[in-house]
Amino acid sequence: MNYESRAIALLNHKYGEGAVIAKVFTEDYGLKSFSIKRNRSKKSKNKILLLDKMSLLTINAKNNSKKEIQYLNEINLAYAYQNTNLKNKLIRLFISEVLSKALIDSERNINLFQFIWNTNTQIDKLENVDNNFCIVFLIQLSEFLGISPSTENNELSYFNLNTANFTNIKNKNEEIIEGEILDYFKRLIIKEKVIIPYHRRQELIKILFRYYSIHHINLSNIKSYDVIESLS
Repeated sequence: MNYESRAIALLNHKYGEGAVIAKVFTEDYGLKSFSIKRNRSKKSKNKILLLDKMSLLTINAKNNSKKEIQYLNEINLAYAYQNTNLKNKLIRLFISEVLSKALIDSERNINLFQFIWNTNTQIDKLENVDNNFCIVFLIQLSEFLGISPSTENNELSYFNLNTANFTNIKNKNEEIIEGEILDYFKRLIIKEKVIIPYHRRQELIKILFRYYSIHHINLSNIKSYDVIESLS
């Protein structure tokens, strides 16, 4: 069955001698893998160029639930990024890396799709992206993935990463955060603006990577964050 959909390119890699496999988050069918032939035709080259990380697209594709790799008929750019700032590009790469690990194939999530689409267009309009962006993004993304931290009882002394809530109990078999780092974390999850020192941002991103891992989403080997921090 053919369909048309908005789509967001996540990543692509060479497959054998004559093809590229692209991971694309579609509005209508969730995460899909598409095969594009690598040949000298202008049409083929344009398709591959359009599949750059986080390109905002419209596609015409064939959906076959029995096949892991789908066929892509047409692909067009829906939104052209204007901001060529290196930090903005790296942030789009960070989003791409996170989503490629967090999304499940063929799981439709229109609200998440709209959030990612809007996030990218909003970033494109910013000359200076807030240094907390990547941390805030992971917190916001967790809401769409069903693993968001609870904000209830946030006056308590600890936050339990395993149970995703605030507590006064320290259980040696579970992971908690406390003290200054907890204060920054709390202010972010209740959507307060806060200036966070560099070394604390590094701690917070590691905590969030660990939080995702505890809740069965492995965000290991994401390289872009360190590069983004080096530009701050």
